[in-house]
Amino acid sequence: MSVIRPDTIHCWCSRRAYTNSKICLRNCSAAPSQNKLLAQTFAREIEDIWGYAKRLRFVRAVIRSCFEESKPLRVLDIGCGNGSQLAIPLAQDTRLKILGIDPDVRSIEQAQRLSNAKDNLDFACESVAEIPGDQPFNVVILSEVLEHLERPEEMLRSATRLLSGDGLLIVTVPNGYGEFEIDSWIFRFLRLQKIVDRFAKQSEVLSATDNSESGHLQFFTRPRLQRLFKDAGLSVFRQDAASFLAGPVAGHFVARSQRLIDWNARIADRLPFVLASGWYFALRRRDANQMGAIK
Repeated sequence: MSVIRPDTIHCWCSRRAYTNSKICLRNCSAAPSQNKLLAQTFAREIEDIWGYAKRLRFVRAVIRSCFEESKPLRVLDIGCGNGSQLAIPLAQDTRLKILGIDPDVRSIEQAQRLSNAKDNLDFACESVAEIPGDQPFNVVILSEVLEHLERPEEMLRSATRLLSGDGLLIVTVPNGYGEFEIDSWIFRFLRLQKIVDRFAKQSEVLSATDNSESGHLQFFTRPRLQRLFKDAGLSVFRQDAASFLAGPVAGHFVARSQRLIDWNARIADRLPFVLASGWYFALRRRDANQMGAIK
């Protein structure tokens, strides 16, 4: 399967707008300039065409709404990549004890370098099956993971197994028939990847993972996701849309300015949910105390 790598799209865009909004890094060593870029992006949490900042805000807001502010929380980020998207910025909240796991060795090595040895953050090259269930997590995150799996239902069951009684599962996925997937198909059909790669070699960027071999195997609809959640014994209590335009062709236009990028994230909230390029879900076990209707 041809893989669309987000870190190759920026060659069409304003360098300032893109590099400030989507941290990418193709080589495994963190040079001082790359660390500076990383620190600036985490500190400012600038939006990108995929809704990086919006997703981070969603995760933080759900955690705040579900748990007391003073309560220490154990967080598991499954398929964390190099930690740049969620695990590392979430670790700014010192009450969160975060473990990020990923089967890709290079991504975990990169995560360990980028994390600067934070006391409340650890990374391990492990599968979810290797995590014991005798010390459950308050929060389990599956962000942009299920679409890469042959059997996403098994991952959902494994993640649910690791939840504490009042535990929270956060799932983010692309809309399988939204703008991103359609746009990406056009990108592949027109064979634009080689052109993009030629320009991308000249840049300094940090993608969410160092594993470029993991393409999308699943293309979810909302009804299918609802069935998967139900079969795993989960219920949705909050959901949100990602950005509107997120594919490589649309990225040529949207990522030219930060104003367009911010508009792209906001407009998704005003459009029908089905038109979003991706979705965010907060779930709990159906037998747990519910937090109320979907917000």
